[in-house]
Amino acid sequence: MDNDINSKNSPNQMRVFMKRMRDGKYEVSETKETPKTDLDMRAMLKITRNLNEEVEGEEEVSNKKSVYDQQEEEDKFSNYFDDMNVDIKFIELKVTDNLIFWGGTIDGVIQFVYKVTPDEKTSGIEFNYLPAFSVDNPDNDKIIEKIESYYDTFYKYWRNNILQT
Repeated sequence: MDNDINSKNSPNQMRVFMKRMRDGKYEVSETKETPKTDLDMRAMLKITRNLNEEVEGEEEVSNKKSVYDQQEEEDKFSNYFDDMNVDIKFIELKVTDNLIFWGGTIDGVIQFVYKVTPDEKTSGIEFNYLPAFSVDNPDNDKIIEKIESYYDTFYKYWRNNILQT
C-alpha cells in the first residue's frame, strides 16, 4: 500500500503528514480555540476535505527527463545560432506527464520559455525582455525569429514522443 493521503489507513496518513512537516512542505497553522463539542459526521468530513485541499496543491511532481535530454536540447538549440555570436544561459529542463518546460536567457537581454502541454492553448513561447534590450537592434529581431522557429522543432519532438495525451 502506498503512502497516499487518501488511504483509509490512519497510520499511513499520519506518516505522510509527519513527513511533510519534517520536509518543510507543510506548515502547521494556528487553529482557533473552539469549545469542545461532539463533532457529527458532516463536520468531520468538512475538516477532512479542507485538510486534503490544502495539501493537494503541495504535491511535488517528479522530473522525468533522462540524463541526456538537457544536453541534447542545449546542443540542438545552440546549433540554430551557429551563424550568430550569442551567449546562451539555459534553465533546467522539466519533463512531467502533462508539462514540458524549458528556456533560457540570450545575451542577457532576452529570456524565453517553451511550454508544451496537452492543451495547445496553454502551450507556446513566452518572452521577457530585460532592461538592456533594445528595440532598435536588428540582431534582437533575428534572435527572436530563431527562438520562434526552434519552438516548432521542440514542440513536435516533446509532444509526439513524451507527452501523454
